[in-house]
Amino acid sequence: MGDLVASIQTWSMVITALATMALGVFTWVLARETNRLSSATSQAHVVATLEPNQWALNHVDLIVTNTGNGSAHDVAIAFNPELEKYQGESKDRPLRHIGLLKPGQSVSSYVGDNKLYHDKTYQVSTSWKHRPGERERQSLSYELSMGDYEGYGHLGARSPFIQMAEQLKKLREDWEWVARGSHKIKTDNYSSSDREKERKRLEALRKSQTKPQRTRRTPKGGGKKE
Repeated sequence: MGDLVASIQTWSMVITALATMALGVFTWVLARETNRLSSATSQAHVVATLEPNQWALNHVDLIVTNTGNGSAHDVAIAFNPELEKYQGESKDRPLRHIGLLKPGQSVSSYVGDNKLYHDKTYQVSTSWKHRPGERERQSLSYELSMGDYEGYGHLGARSPFIQMAEQLKKLREDWEWVARGSHKIKTDNYSSSDREKERKRLEALRKSQTKPQRTRRTPKGGGKKE
C-alpha cells in the first residue's frame, strides 16, 4: 500500500513538472509572437509616387508618404531611370533624402510638366531606418507606370479647400477692379419711409394718368352773352 502511494506521488510530481514546462514554453511562444506582432504593427512603410498636380493636371508632383504606423528615419528615394527633369549632373532632384517622416505624413514637390513623364515607367526604390542609430535599413522596390493616368481627369475642384481658394481668388480679383475704379458698387440708400413716400407718389401718378378726363360742355346758343 505504501509503495502504491509513493508511486502515485511520483507520477503526480512528474505530471506537474511536465505541465509547468509546457506552460513555460507556451508563455515564451506567446510573448515572442506578441513582440513580433507589436513590432509589425509599428513599422514604417515609405512609398514615392508621381501624381498630377491638384491645381493643374498638366503638371506633375513627386509625393513621398509614410503609410505605416511607425516613424521613418533617414529616408532615401531613388528612381531608375532618373526623372527626366533631373538627369543632368547640375540638377539635383528634390526629396532624395528626408530626415524624418511621421506616420501618415506626406511631403511633395513639383517636378515638371506632364509631357516629360507621359507613358514613362520607373523602378522606384525607397529605404529607411526605424531608429536613427540603427545600421539596418528597411527597403521597398516597385514599378511605377505613368500610363496609369492615361485619360485621367476630374470635374470641378479636387477638394473643398481648392474650391474655396479659387472662389477667394475670384473675389480678390473683383475687388481689385473696384479699387481701380473700373467697376462701381451700386448701393440703395433709401430708408423705409423714403420708399413708402416714393410708392405713394408713383401710385398717385399712375391713378392720374389712368383717370378719364371730363369734356367741357359748350353752352347752347354757341356764343357768349353780352
